[in-house]
Amino acid sequence: MATSSNLENLAKIGQLKAESPAQSEIDGLIASGRKRLKDAKNPTNALESRFELAYSAAHAFSLAALRWRGYRFTPDELVQASSSKSASRRRMRRWRKISNASQPI
Repeated sequence: MATSSNLENLAKIGQLKAESPAQSEIDGLIASGRKRLKDAKNPTNALESRFELAYSAAHAFSLAALRWRGYRFTPDELVQASSSKSASRRRMRRWRKISNASQPI
């Protein structure tokens, strides 16, 4: 399967670490993703909060899938992932400004 070979290649170059899946960890990540997704659907939360919650839910589900396949990120990759979260916040602020600019006065 192509996905397995892609993951193996990432492990070979040190971007992922092969590690036996732990069902309890996978279950915890899925539960975390579900909670965040539920909160992201709550219209009483601020738009920025909803965006961050949805982003966090997608991240948790992605990590669960990666762990299910028997891999995890290396510590260096986790640092890069957290800095990309800051970039997504900046994009969200820009989107909000553009969105508000199109509203009638």
